[in-house]
Amino acid sequence: MSQPWTTLFSLNRQVLMARNLADVTQRQADQPPAPHVNSVTWILTHLVENRRWLLGTLNPSGEHPAATGPRTLAQLEAAMDETQAALAEAFDAVADWTEPRLHPAMQAAMPLDQIVGTFLMEEAYHLGQIGTARKLLGLPGAMKAPEAAKV
Repeated sequence: MSQPWTTLFSLNRQVLMARNLADVTQRQADQPPAPHVNSVTWILTHLVENRRWLLGTLNPSGEHPAATGPRTLAQLEAAMDETQAALAEAFDAVADWTEPRLHPAMQAAMPLDQIVGTFLMEEAYHLGQIGTARKLLGLPGAMKAPEAAKV
C-alpha cells in the first residue's frame, strides 16, 4: 500500500514542482506575483510544513525534518527532497492504513489513508498555484500537453 503514496508524492515533487519552478529566480519567488497573492517561497514553505505535519501523523514518536525560518528556493527544494525521503520511509513502516488517527489540520479522527490523501490533494493544489504564479510573473506556463504524434 505504501508504494502508491510514495510514487504520488514523488510525482508532485519531481514533475509538478520541478516544472513549475523552472526558470523562476529567487527575486521572482520572493515577491508576491499579484496583490493579495502568496509568493512562491511562501507556498513552498507551506508545503514543507504540511509534509512535516504529515510525517508527525505517520510516525508520532519518530524524527522528522525540523522547521526553520525563511529559505531560499534551493533550500526549499532540498527540504522537499528531505521530506520526500522521510515520507517514503514512513509509508513503508505503516502497518494499518485504516487505523484512525487525528488529522493535524482538521482535528478529526479518520483513517490514515484518508489523511494522506488530503495532504496529497492539498499539495497538488498549491503546486498548481505556483504554476499560476509563474504566469502572473510573466513566465510561460510549464505544464504542456504532449505534441500530437505526427502521421
